[in-house]
Amino acid sequence: MVGPRHARMIIPPTSVHTIERARLVALVEHRPVVVLAGMAGYGKSTLLAGASRRQQVKGAAIWLGLDDSDRSPARLVADLVTAVGLSGVEELASDLEPLRASAPRAEPLILVDSLLEVLYGAELPVTLVLDDVQELIGAKGSIELIDHILKWAPANMRVAVAARVAPPLRLQRLRLDDRLTYLRHEQLAFTPEETSEAMHTAGLHLDAETVESIHSATGGWPAGVRMAILATRQYGEHRQVPTQLRRDQALAEYLATEVLASLSDDLREFVLDATLDEQVCPSLVDSVRGTRNAEAMLERCVADGLFLSRRAGDAEEAWYHWHPLFAAHIHRRVVADYPERATLLHAAAADWWSAVDAPTAIRHAVAAGDGERASRIFANRWLELLLQGRTDAMLQALEQVPEGSAYAGDAHLARTLVLVQDGNTDDAQAQMHGATDAAALLPPEARPEFEDRMAVVELFRTGYGLGLRAAATPGAALLERFHQAEHRPDPAVLASVQMFVGMGRTRLHAEPELTLSMLRSSAATAHDTGLLALELSALAEWCIPAIAHGRLREIRDVAVDVLARADERGWVGLATLAPAVAFLGFLDYWQGNLEEARAQLDRSLTMMLPFDSDLRVLILDYLTQVCLELGDLATARRYITEIQPLVDSDRSARWWHSMLAALEGLVLLAEGHTREAVALATQPMTEPEYPMARAHRAKVLAHAGRPVEALAELDLMPRGRLVQVDCLARCVEAEARAQLGRPDAHASLEQALAAAGPDELFGPFLGGGKRLANLLKAHLDHGTAHATAVTQVLGRIASGHRRGPVGEQLTEREHAILRYLATNLTNEEIAKAEYISLYTVKTHLAHIYQKLGVGNRRAAIRRAAELDLY
Repeated sequence: MVGPRHARMIIPPTSVHTIERARLVALVEHRPVVVLAGMAGYGKSTLLAGASRRQQVKGAAIWLGLDDSDRSPARLVADLVTAVGLSGVEELASDLEPLRASAPRAEPLILVDSLLEVLYGAELPVTLVLDDVQELIGAKGSIELIDHILKWAPANMRVAVAARVAPPLRLQRLRLDDRLTYLRHEQLAFTPEETSEAMHTAGLHLDAETVESIHSATGGWPAGVRMAILATRQYGEHRQVPTQLRRDQALAEYLATEVLASLSDDLREFVLDATLDEQVCPSLVDSVRGTRNAEAMLERCVADGLFLSRRAGDAEEAWYHWHPLFAAHIHRRVVADYPERATLLHAAAADWWSAVDAPTAIRHAVAAGDGERASRIFANRWLELLLQGRTDAMLQALEQVPEGSAYAGDAHLARTLVLVQDGNTDDAQAQMHGATDAAALLPPEARPEFEDRMAVVELFRTGYGLGLRAAATPGAALLERFHQAEHRPDPAVLASVQMFVGMGRTRLHAEPELTLSMLRSSAATAHDTGLLALELSALAEWCIPAIAHGRLREIRDVAVDVLARADERGWVGLATLAPAVAFLGFLDYWQGNLEEARAQLDRSLTMMLPFDSDLRVLILDYLTQVCLELGDLATARRYITEIQPLVDSDRSARWWHSMLAALEGLVLLAEGHTREAVALATQPMTEPEYPMARAHRAKVLAHAGRPVEALAELDLMPRGRLVQVDCLARCVEAEARAQLGRPDAHASLEQALAAAGPDELFGPFLGGGKRLANLLKAHLDHGTAHATAVTQVLGRIASGHRRGPVGEQLTEREHAILRYLATNLTNEEIAKAEYISLYTVKTHLAHIYQKLGVGNRRAAIRRAAELDLY
């Protein structure tokens, strides 16, 4: 009969719902030593019990679950001898008897050597499992005995060690000799497939979405999945299980008894405080605890497998992620057992988060019972959230703000803008009346800033209702009011108005120097106050009027950098970044990279502000030209149809009519309707002139065989305003002069090449047709200062591609960085490997993304694989 003492020397029985985890079985049985380190419930004992039972079929399995008594080396050795005897190997019985007799008097190390000698003599394979080794932490003598066993174990013996924390064993030599498999909780966690199998084995046949939600809620923690199975049976409503698990009392008791109770006092106190949020960083934890050792303690939790993992990334400060169920239940225990402590923690967290993430700060302020603090945070940050495109987050924060607050007026302002975005003008007006009434409740010192925010909302309503151009004049008046006011306006308000006015002036084509200065000022104000989304939005908008300055590659670098920095924050689809994406599409068109241009322009259309009709017309204009060059006449005609109502609307700029007429002529010519195209191109221009309109009209006339009229049209065209338009005009001029047999065609072509060279604006040459290609060949013989450019253009024409392979466009350094993307290295680790700065890595990545036509790392990996760039 097996007594209570011997129960921990028997292999645990298999649960009826245990699943076979083939991927881990192979790892456990691959090397002579395996160490499993993970907190309670990760299936360590279950996994090793299965391996032991398999070992019994062909040899012997020795099981010893350690407890506090084994901290004595003598008791540990005695238990080992007993466990070997209980393994059922008859041929060892006679050799073990002398060891049992001498155990009370023998030196533990000598007795271990004697035990190993007995096992050496066995002719069958042996597995020794030492479970719960965390019981020996701090027991130096017992740890040394296990190290001795690992070092001198016979060749026929496999040793498996399981512990809830990283065991303090000497494992480095085993690693170097490739004799060790070390599995942490990340590997021990269920995969999505294993979670699904566990559900199925338990008789639960759930849909894939429900299983995925349960796997996400539990993080693959096997004990959590088991609790989910029980909760599913208890509550019946499958889709509510993730929520119920956060409240499940059985799971709470399990964590309290199996996890918290096993921790040292200092670590337990740390965990109770540090699980206030699922995502934490050292400065946050130190702030709420009033300490300076959070980083060391967090790393200790990671090393001990205490339901905490370090997040990969390039942030200056490391961020950590608690298992969501663990954090939820531990914090519920704090609230229940130490309510005053929980209130202080939430209040401190609200202060820390207020400068980082307003919704989280508001949540903590509400949890602390401080509604006024929550309202104040919302008032200070809601506009920034809206500018970040985080409307949902703003609305969630708004739901937490208590009614009747002195800052309730900002709730009305926030709702106003949301309603305006949705086109609900009547309800928006009602909310503005509510904001006006609420302003009377504010303390006098708070009213000026609130009135500033009201003015911004009114400005946005004007832009949403009448278009950005209509907001330029009232926006400028508002800036003048800010300048004359006694109080300094809130930076978010000031930068927002500056950006909005700059956007309006850009759509008016008014004073580009002043417009650029205003957008730069907006970006600088936002940068100085940490308003990154606003800074990036102002810089993205700056890319459009900056086109008038030329130096398009420099503008491209700004656009690429803006989008790369936005991607790091997950703001890829932010509406106010659409101008940067559109600019990259414009540049690709002028450089002759048509497929890339089409992708960028299509993407910008999906992002942009719904009321920005001017930018929409401009993007559709370029998309029409791209489709014409690609020969996709049906889509080009469709875009013309989309442009027409925008141009005919009351909000339309008058110059768009000349643009549309010129586009229509190009499409008609491509469709073979030459007479109609010429008739349209020779109609008098009665509206203000769009910069490219005359160049397009001249192109229609030149390609229709009417070079004299084409040249006459170009003579009326102002030069020097836009380098890309000048390049196009000179190309058309060269074609027309060549048709007339004029020798100055080469002078026009040389001027076109000079305009194109700095930014490689080869699109007009590639789209010029066979006649221009022949002229370029003759130009080489004629003599040119731009022979390299001519050769590149002719090479691309000869290859039948509008651009060379993507791989050829990547620099050698970009190729090197691209190869790292398929690894799991962070940007910081790539920088160290290449001996370059982190900023340089990010710049290279931005250029790679732009050249591949993608927006993030994962898409770049896929695209590079498709192009065989690895």
